[in-house]
Amino acid sequence: MEKICPVCNEINDIEYICDNCGGKLVDKGRIQEYIDDYSADMPIDDYKDYCLHIFVCNKCGNKKKEYIHKVII
Repeated sequence: MEKICPVCNEINDIEYICDNCGGKLVDKGRIQEYIDDYSADMPIDDYKDYCLHIFVCNKCGNKKKEYIHKVII
């Protein structure tokens, strides 16, 4: 059995609400994709039980990191 991120693999849609304005937080991908210019091409080096994603508010632009728990497939 393998653990995968349900958001990266489009199994589940997870919705978060912005703490500042109540807008919808939109998933912008794994945090590793924002480290440098070539990080998106690197092998996935994440945590065993979760994947760290960045979400951005569609109203005020507030950014938030969220740990997405992986699921077993």
